[in-house]
Amino acid sequence: MKRTIRYIIPLLLAATLVSCAKRQTTRMGEPLADDGGPRMKLGEVTFVGNTLFSQGELIGRMTSRSGERFDDFTFQQDLRKIIYAYQKRGYLEARFANREGRVNLQTQSIDYVLTIDEGPLSAIGTIAFEGNALFSDSLLLQALKVRTGDAMNLALIKQTTAGIVGLYAEKGRLYCTVKDTIIKTDDPRVTDVTFKIYEGPEVHVGSIRITGNKRVRNRVIEREMTIKPGELFVPAKIYDTQQRVYALGLFTEVRFEMEGLAQKRDTVDLVLTVREDKTSWVGFNFGYQPPDAVQGGLEWGGDDVFGNLQKLTVRADATYGLQNVDGIHPYTNDYYVEYLEPYFLSTPLKGSGNVFYKLQRDKVSSWRTLSRLGGEGSVGKSFTRYFQSYVGYKYEYVQQTVNTTSSAFITATADTRDSLFNPHAGFNLTGRADQAGWMLGGSNDFRKVTGEFSMYHGINRYLTFAWRVKGAGIQTYRRGGAVPVQERLRLGGAMNLRGYQTDELTADSAAARNLLVCGNAELRSFIWFMFGITLFADAGNVWSSFDGATWRQYQGGAGAGLRIYTPIGPVRLDYAVKTSGTIDWKHGLVYINLGHAF
Repeated sequence: MKRTIRYIIPLLLAATLVSCAKRQTTRMGEPLADDGGPRMKLGEVTFVGNTLFSQGELIGRMTSRSGERFDDFTFQQDLRKIIYAYQKRGYLEARFANREGRVNLQTQSIDYVLTIDEGPLSAIGTIAFEGNALFSDSLLLQALKVRTGDAMNLALIKQTTAGIVGLYAEKGRLYCTVKDTIIKTDDPRVTDVTFKIYEGPEVHVGSIRITGNKRVRNRVIEREMTIKPGELFVPAKIYDTQQRVYALGLFTEVRFEMEGLAQKRDTVDLVLTVREDKTSWVGFNFGYQPPDAVQGGLEWGGDDVFGNLQKLTVRADATYGLQNVDGIHPYTNDYYVEYLEPYFLSTPLKGSGNVFYKLQRDKVSSWRTLSRLGGEGSVGKSFTRYFQSYVGYKYEYVQQTVNTTSSAFITATADTRDSLFNPHAGFNLTGRADQAGWMLGGSNDFRKVTGEFSMYHGINRYLTFAWRVKGAGIQTYRRGGAVPVQERLRLGGAMNLRGYQTDELTADSAAARNLLVCGNAELRSFIWFMFGITLFADAGNVWSSFDGATWRQYQGGAGAGLRIYTPIGPVRLDYAVKTSGTIDWKHGLVYINLGHAF
């Protein structure tokens, strides 16, 4: 008996220790979370049988991540997303043939091996419509994004459904609904599609009210409306009207409220709410003209001076040379008053006019003080959103030489730039032709043509390549003589040919013809916050005849610049050198200006 007890007691102790050890291992391997459940992590997820998508693509579609706490609900949602991704690509029978989870207590994680049965690729069989009366089947088929024989793509089916709804909306059927139904056939590789359409009633525009405007008259806004009371309610016209009113530049907010749309009424009233912006402003400009001149300007303007969108601008510009030449400091003083009438004589034509007074004393004027007084007026029309053309008349009087210019001109502009201050895409094309003298009178007889084309290519969000070509030609006739000093073509400076002084290149003062050609290229890069850099190259020249211009006579300049982008345009600091002949990097010219060169 004692022997038996002697063997039993050690066995009981050993069993007790083993039991305790097992309980301790369980507690270490499955620690409890705050909610009392096991805190397991998702381990490795391996896909088997997948050919359409790679392992990385499937993992990328999942919200669950390896190493993060495992959540079974989120994991099941991820599996549904993967199956839906297959279905969108036409694999309607895709499924998980096997899902094997392995618990690793040592790493406290769950590894999964997921076997995918992709099934056959399903193609679209017949496409049918039900309930359509306004549009025929053939017309709806033309609007589809899918065709018979295409791989079944659920995403494109949904886009097609939305497209049909939009097609009906443009006919005033705002309450149209479309339900797409996928119908399996006996062939697992072919699936039919049926679009069930409820066309709904026609919806018309009821009343249109304008609210929020205090200074701007209602008729200024009403002229921009492309939708009228009683018409079919067309969403595209609503959007177009909103954009046209906003483009007036008088409002910070333009929005439509639609009364009756939520209740699905046959007549919907529109309320156009605007928030007025400040219609008057004060601006300035500054710059440096190498080698020793500073420039600046001040202007005041009003965008709605008489409540009918009339614009008035008063501007003064000045340039002053810091060094004197034979005791004379060169300078220019320019004064302008400009006026724009957007509805000239209550017609769709635009009228504009300006008067100016200019004082000039520099090398171009042979160091004499020239005072010029004149003005011009024009009438034109915007034919499209991007194209406009004007005809006008200009008169100028030079006091010191008792010289007058009386000329008529025509100008045209096509502008698709996405921004006036800092364009990233689009182009700008301008052209002008002047005819002076002859039946118009005056002291000067000449014909002048100028043209300019600028193009902007957005390489990516931060990089833009821009280039420009510019040309001008002038020729006197009849009474002949040299080109008038105020009309003489000049090149050089911050706005055209950098590396050269302002107006450094010009034609012979006795020439009866002038020709100017200039080209520019810039690579503009946005770096950080409001700063950017630009690399540029310019080339051009001015000739005293049309037939004597050759490429070998072109003058070139190149350099780099810093840009500080502001709401009124970039502040520009450029350094450029002449590239014609030996390049001297130490004696380049610095330009400081507001706004791009083009």
